[in-house]
Amino acid sequence: MTTIEVPILIAGGASVGLSLAADLGWRGVSCLVVEPRQTVNPHPRANAVGNRTMEYFRRWGVDLKLINKGIPADYPADYHWVSTLHGHRLHLLSLPSQAQLEQARLAGRADPRAEIYWSPYLKTICGQQHVEQALREYVASRSGIDTRYGWELVDFEENEDHVRAEIRCLADGKLVAVKCRYLVGCDGGQSTVRTRLGIDMSGRSGLARFVSIYFRAPGMMKAHGFGHGNIYFPLHKAHRGFLLNWDTGILWTYHKILNEGQEWTDVDPIEAVRGLVGSDIDVEVVELQPWTAHALVADRYSRGRVFMAGDAVHKFTPTGGLGMNTGISDAIDLGWKLAAVVKAWAPPAVLDSYHVERHPIGLRNTAEAADNFDRLFSMMGYGDELDDEGPGGVKLRNEVAAELKTQEKLLASSGVLLGYRYSDSPLIVPDGTEEPPDNPRRYTPVARPGHRLPHLWLSPEVSVLDVLGPDFTLICCGGATEAADVARVVAERMGVPLRIVQAGQPEVRDLYQADFVLVRPDMMVAWRGNNLSDIDVTLRRAIGASS
Repeated sequence: MTTIEVPILIAGGASVGLSLAADLGWRGVSCLVVEPRQTVNPHPRANAVGNRTMEYFRRWGVDLKLINKGIPADYPADYHWVSTLHGHRLHLLSLPSQAQLEQARLAGRADPRAEIYWSPYLKTICGQQHVEQALREYVASRSGIDTRYGWELVDFEENEDHVRAEIRCLADGKLVAVKCRYLVGCDGGQSTVRTRLGIDMSGRSGLARFVSIYFRAPGMMKAHGFGHGNIYFPLHKAHRGFLLNWDTGILWTYHKILNEGQEWTDVDPIEAVRGLVGSDIDVEVVELQPWTAHALVADRYSRGRVFMAGDAVHKFTPTGGLGMNTGISDAIDLGWKLAAVVKAWAPPAVLDSYHVERHPIGLRNTAEAADNFDRLFSMMGYGDELDDEGPGGVKLRNEVAAELKTQEKLLASSGVLLGYRYSDSPLIVPDGTEEPPDNPRRYTPVARPGHRLPHLWLSPEVSVLDVLGPDFTLICCGGATEAADVARVVAERMGVPLRIVQAGQPEVRDLYQADFVLVRPDMMVAWRGNNLSDIDVTLRRAIGASS
């Protein structure tokens, strides 16, 4: 059997595996990706690329390939809760569109504490197939990344200083051995890697069963009077589910919740869509897929030289759009640590922090998605009384609308996507400040160690995120230049790559509340303070080299 050697083998080349490969390639680290599918899965699946994910993609230019790929950036970002599409609207949530965010950017600097300035992005609505295609193109542009589509991981075993794996070509059955320093399983909910490791998942399974109807219906938008929407949530128990718009109103996915004992093959997809709309519109079914919603998290994210990310370690309900986005954040957290070890500027111990940092976020985000689902599903037990025109129907709709108002975190979820924090990470140097509330609806911009570095426009064209390098960055918010020069010398002596950025604008110092902020390669704050006298100690801790 032929044997190839590579630093990192990634099993699974969908959105998470490709994001990990992209991150490694951007950092100049070679890897091999094996993915059973020759082409991307044409079914859209995830529909919202969250703002944190777009911030990662911004570093590679992938963000520009996704804006306008689905719903145009200048379309209203409206979300409708309805009885049916031929009934009443019970609640409407309007969020800023990407065009509105761009207008704010061009207007100049603004207070990042205002919701519209929390990030350069909010939600980019496009299908997961477009995300994966854009990532495939980026990965193909990076030297050192070997992608083998139409290949799968067969088995692996860990040795003292490497992992030996077998991969197979699905076209001809050819087997190839791979010797790698690390293996990462990004191979989905039925993960071969997790199964081989014998790691269990904990939580709730089988929250609901769905049939996903992906269809084309150019007349859909004109068939109802609610106007353009990114998502419609039909609450009537005969039609309950989620209706996702993928463009200007031509391509759609109707995730219809199945009743107890009902099979997905029992559903006539065309009649299901027409029943929801209340008219015999033309419907062309593209594809059907059954799926089940879970709220499960793996008990371990790694063992030895083998790691897992994405659906391999957490299975979400789609409510909140957190699944793919959480998985991509897994990849970014793991990517810089693998790169640091392969490049030998951090010890292998830095990898021990991956489970410590990401497992609590998996639990947090999975619980949040499940809470969104439970609360929404509790509103989906009504029948025709939702559309009754008498006093009883009006009263019921008002009561439902009041409850739905409290559920807006289902969509306005920047607090979840931007406000996560690594509270107990051994790589973080705490500063003793009070932790802000972890509110799923509202994000608190704070440069507290363990949190995301808050976005700030340094100019109408440049975000502070744009000046962060692929390694550590020391932001000088008015601190002494001489001290920064000493920090540079210390980092060079330690072999830790460090970029120094001067950002002396008053608003930077005001937001970050320190003269100096040390930012990790994943754009998370490792430390902040007003002097650099212990920068050597700080750097050692930040790379996992503390004794």
